[in-house]
Amino acid sequence: MSVYICAPFERNGSIAQLVQSICLTSRGSQVRILLLPQKSPYGDFFLHMTSTTPLQIGFHQFELHPLRALWWAHNSTLICADVHIGKGAHFRQSGIPIPKSVNASNLWNLVILIERFRPNRILFLGDLFHSRVNSEWEELTDFFEQFPEIDKILLKGNHEIEINNEYEKRGFTVLPSLAIDDIVFIHEAPEHNLDNTYTICGHIHPAVRLSGQANQNLRLPCFWFGEKIGVLPAFGEFTGHHTVQPKKGDRVFVIAENRVVPVY
Repeated sequence: MSVYICAPFERNGSIAQLVQSICLTSRGSQVRILLLPQKSPYGDFFLHMTSTTPLQIGFHQFELHPLRALWWAHNSTLICADVHIGKGAHFRQSGIPIPKSVNASNLWNLVILIERFRPNRILFLGDLFHSRVNSEWEELTDFFEQFPEIDKILLKGNHEIEINNEYEKRGFTVLPSLAIDDIVFIHEAPEHNLDNTYTICGHIHPAVRLSGQANQNLRLPCFWFGEKIGVLPAFGEFTGHHTVQPKKGDRVFVIAENRVVPVY
């Protein structure tokens, strides 16, 4: 099993003192040591990652985090979509040289969010896993053994293709969708919403293209909230993006330089 050791953090209003988080993985007679990044690829998270952007949906108050996650304080629920654990290992098995640090970054970002919010529940909106069981699945399983107090709910996505209760064996409650009050969570948006409900989903990895006066162009991942459906950006480090075309009245927030910035 893997053991993640997170050293205490100093919260003194200045630079956080962050000690390495170490994963010790024992497989048979071999011991492998994997060092997680000393900080998120997005920078020091106490300086840059404590700032969130509020979002109101009906009577519900959410917070948008620059690590591409949604926080629902009223229900102590952290929500993210499209992590795609196992994608790097899947590509490496096919001979494509994808660095192992990709999965370490995903796990480290989860550490940041868990430390920041201390959720009772994490809700994954599908495609938490990318492929069939591989070594990165084991790393995620070992990772969550360090947080037994957190309920883990997985809403099955199109990449959750394993059978024989593989996800349940790893401690996940698996559902096709989940309704909390008048908010419906699901992997892929339905063609038609139920009356008086709002859907929050993932699946499409949304991004928007921004243009400047001097013909500069940027394509940035975004949170996209329409009248009846909201779409979260892909959480995973090794995922593509799909450029969306927001309608008038939609709310769009891009992730740029460790901030969530409203652009529509």
